[in-house]
Amino acid sequence: MPVAAPAAAVAAGGAASVAAAPRKLPLGVQGVAPAGVTVRVKGIELGGDATVLDVSISFANRITNSTMLALADTFLEDEGGARLHIKRPADNRDITIREGDTLDGQLVFLGSVAPTARKLRLVFNDGNEGDNIVAPGLVMELPLS
Repeated sequence: MPVAAPAAAVAAGGAASVAAAPRKLPLGVQGVAPAGVTVRVKGIELGGDATVLDVSISFANRITNSTMLALADTFLEDEGGARLHIKRPADNRDITIREGDTLDGQLVFLGSVAPTARKLRLVFNDGNEGDNIVAPGLVMELPLS
């Protein structure tokens, strides 16, 4: 949402700095970890202070009743290796999901993506294998064009 110029700057006729509106892109990317996690990224909002993903995450596994998607490092990474780390929700810090459930909502990553970025990597539980039932690793490519 654009920020209005301060009244003093407008009244004085001076140029006021206005924040650029976030850029929203539709996405249809799905990733699956062998542990039973399915992540669908439906959209991305590229803002000045944060990057927000619209997601639907489900978990189905007969061995365990829950898993965590942000126990280890979880982040977005651009082609140059710059990382935007997840802002952990206060009420679900490790992004725990129960067996049979689906989480629909937004994942917030702190910081902005360079305007020249053409793709991002979404990384859950960096370094973990996809079949880890406690905290499965998953890497997804997100195109920005």
